[in-house]
Amino acid sequence: MLRLSLAAWLLFSLAWRTTPTACRQIRPPQSIQQMLATQLQSYMDTRARPCENFYQYACGNWQIQQEEQNFPRERERDRDRERERYQEQLLPTDILEGIDSSLNRRLELLLRRSNGSSIEGDSMVLELMRLYYRSCKRLKPYNLKKYLVLLQPSNLTHWPSVGRGWRPENFDWITTMGRLRLHGLNGALLRMDVLPRWDDSRSYSLYVNKPSRQETLPMGEGAIIELLLDIGQTKRAANALARLVDDFEHKLHRLQDLDDDEGPREMQLGYLATYLPQLRWLSFMRQVRDDAELDLRSTLIIENIPYLRALSELVEAQTPDTVCSYIMLKWLAFLKTQGPAEISRRECVSSLRRAMPLASSWLISQRFFDPDSEPEIRALFRRLKRRFGQTLAENRLRLSPPLVHILQQKIRAMRLQLGFVQLDEQENVEQYYAHLELSDHNFYGNQLELLRQRVVANYDLLSMNSTNLTNSTRGSVSYLAESWDASNSSPLYVRPRNLVLVPHGLLQLPVWHRNISSLQQHAVLGFALAHEMAHGFDMSGIDYDDLGNIMGPVEEIGASKQFRQGLNCMQQQMATGSKWLDEKLADFAALRLAYETFFGVRADQREPRDPLVPQFSQRQLFFISFAQFFCGRTPVSSLRSQSQAHLEHAADELRVMQTLANFEEFSREFGCEKKAKMQASHRCRLW
Repeated sequence: MLRLSLAAWLLFSLAWRTTPTACRQIRPPQSIQQMLATQLQSYMDTRARPCENFYQYACGNWQIQQEEQNFPRERERDRDRERERYQEQLLPTDILEGIDSSLNRRLELLLRRSNGSSIEGDSMVLELMRLYYRSCKRLKPYNLKKYLVLLQPSNLTHWPSVGRGWRPENFDWITTMGRLRLHGLNGALLRMDVLPRWDDSRSYSLYVNKPSRQETLPMGEGAIIELLLDIGQTKRAANALARLVDDFEHKLHRLQDLDDDEGPREMQLGYLATYLPQLRWLSFMRQVRDDAELDLRSTLIIENIPYLRALSELVEAQTPDTVCSYIMLKWLAFLKTQGPAEISRRECVSSLRRAMPLASSWLISQRFFDPDSEPEIRALFRRLKRRFGQTLAENRLRLSPPLVHILQQKIRAMRLQLGFVQLDEQENVEQYYAHLELSDHNFYGNQLELLRQRVVANYDLLSMNSTNLTNSTRGSVSYLAESWDASNSSPLYVRPRNLVLVPHGLLQLPVWHRNISSLQQHAVLGFALAHEMAHGFDMSGIDYDDLGNIMGPVEEIGASKQFRQGLNCMQQQMATGSKWLDEKLADFAALRLAYETFFGVRADQREPRDPLVPQFSQRQLFFISFAQFFCGRTPVSSLRSQSQAHLEHAADELRVMQTLANFEEFSREFGCEKKAKMQASHRCRLW
């Protein structure tokens, strides 16, 4: 009887909890705009003064909100330092990382759904992705040494310090570099890329060049020792080898100072083997194109020839052990960036997105993108283009009318592409992966196979004619597939295509939803689109015309007094904020462009206030929404990494503050006095 009474009481209690009554009503779910209005206010620290530190004013409570959303109970009851550090590592560092973390969780559920068995109707591509994901989850520790066992420097020798098969007399650095280039390594000693031609962007050429300064920057003895210990070296042996490699790295980096007095040259592969015989290009190319017969009449474009000559002399002066160890360490460092940072479900999904960029981009577009949003996004892009065209017509730089016409022609021709892979390209994606064989028990073999396949697909572009490339939707950006990091959803401007590329992954809340307000659309996604659009007119992008060919009239623009004044103004602010002048230029131009596209150019016009946040004017809300796109946190970790994190965090904070301080409408809207920190002493502007 007691059991029946308890059962009846539980049923009654459950019914009361789930049945609306006059005393207890169920609240209707919030609309998207209500949710975003609540979120906007929760991120703000209204104790801060907007004219002194607007970033703190807009984002001061962002990290607190992230902690409460992800670990509500732990935050209330558990202040243990170790747990707090672990939890903070799981939190996103900024808005974009939060979007990608959310995407990774949803992808993870999709990949786990079959519990190891295939589901009828799933595509071949999804099954390959599941195989890769399961092979990653089965890893114990991530062991870089496994790669060295699977891929040797040549058929005649093993890697030094790994086993007993090292034969220095059989080591050929050119052969090793070609073999590793086939598996994705680029920028170690030299670069070799398949890129659109400078004079005809519809076709491709092979470009040989020196690495960038960043790529030859010495790793440092500490990082070298860490990699050597990872593959089983003793500390004593690692210290000794690190000193030799570090000395070689510094000598290599100094070669960056050599001037390219010969300029770029285009020549046939057969002639290059005669022109630079010391580099043995045919040996290199036979490794990269191991499945195709070399055409000695095929052309390539070679740059920085003095560097390449000096490189050959430097390598020949070193011992085989030092050179091979350097190449091995660059290979390991590259592989470390490609694999999972740790063995976890989240990191395995990130690694999958890097390893299979086309497949993951296609899957995100199929499952997590609302195609009904596309017309609105394209309409927003057209409005931004129209306003940019009007800005160019105002001709602040006092350029000649023919040059203004060329610039306007470029902005009119600029295109928007949503997604690296289009919604209707499943057949193309399946063809791309058709001959791939993956195993759910061989992560390292899978990784090498996928890296190789991306390089082979890129080199295959050299044999495609412009008609085939034009007919392929993916053809216009396919050359980016090898280097594009699909594990993040950042948009980019593709200069040889005069195209703004927006990954489908970016088009999620809080950046985009078709039910968000028009103001939010312009302040967040509008700014992101305008930023990439502005890169077409920065110091690097202005070289390219409307077709993506390098024929831009840079000299006349650079001679403009107003242009030089704007650049000098920005360079004086380079000590803080963005590290790159082009990024600062794009930020300043994009904020103005997005703002004027939405509000127009009249400052005296007043808009009705949003009833959800009536304490702010529409223009104040625009600036708050813009700033919150950059909200982030400083993670807690070691002193060294914490210091670096503070610097990166400060860069975003200063990026927001400098961009707003250089925009007069912000100061006017918040009533900032002339001496306030959010008022630049000299406002910078180019376009």
